[in-house]
Amino acid sequence: MCDSFKSLADEPSAPADVVELLDGADSAEAALKAMIAASNAGDDQAAMLLVDPAIRPLLLPSIAIERCAIDSYFLETWAFGEDKKFLGGQLFHFTLRDLVRIRSIKQLEKRLVDDKRVVFTVLTTEKSYHEEKHIHNVRSFLAIRRSDRWYLFRPFGELTNLVIGSSDWQDTNEPVKLVNAHAPGEESDNRQNVNCEFEYLIPIELIHEHLAEAATAPEIKEANQLASRLQRHYDSIVNRAKRGDYQSRNELKDAMDPIDDWADILSGTTASLAPGLIEFAKKHGLQPEPE
Repeated sequence: MCDSFKSLADEPSAPADVVELLDGADSAEAALKAMIAASNAGDDQAAMLLVDPAIRPLLLPSIAIERCAIDSYFLETWAFGEDKKFLGGQLFHFTLRDLVRIRSIKQLEKRLVDDKRVVFTVLTTEKSYHEEKHIHNVRSFLAIRRSDRWYLFRPFGELTNLVIGSSDWQDTNEPVKLVNAHAPGEESDNRQNVNCEFEYLIPIELIHEHLAEAATAPEIKEANQLASRLQRHYDSIVNRAKRGDYQSRNELKDAMDPIDDWADILSGTTASLAPGLIEFAKKHGLQPEPE
């Protein structure tokens, strides 16, 4: 071998916040630890590989929309400068952002469901969307063993809005809460200084079972195919922009038109789960809460 080539051992080590890409983990605890490390590092690819594969199809359409919504703004600004007509936007409930929001956790409780499922209740430190400070929430993670690997589930982003009974996401004036988002009571010994607790009114493992089954529906498969098409089309636009194909902001926006149309279609993916989720909740004794 030519002496001018270095071996990999001679290369500098990766930055401390770069995490290893792992498809699942060796144990429930290792999966939770790896998820928090990926979240803290802002590594959505590593985080997604720790999400239960059965649930990923419910997250990917929302993530595809979010990537294009945010990245296209930066692409346009890079190519043609600030758009003085741009009025701003809000992405407070999107999935990708929620996937990498947690900075650290403290385990509060652990519940063994069976030999393939474990529920962790944790106190999180998270970046606030609205201020520079951090906030603290009590959340639950379900660890699931598939074959010899462990994965995680919790409702990320849009799914959170669905299960907490948001009328906008359930598209009804009589939403059903499966998860109660509330401030902890003063009597809670290990929940001081907590901003919000996500209390499951139906066990998280049952919600997971329902959503995993819902993810197998043909319309979810079609949504994932469209999300993949959207991402590929957007990537090709980025490459064309880099080689100078677009001479004006309008040309770039015209190229983005199909993406906007596909995003409109994909935006209804999470809400399409609402009817089945509401029926599931009613079967478990929960009642609508008229607004």
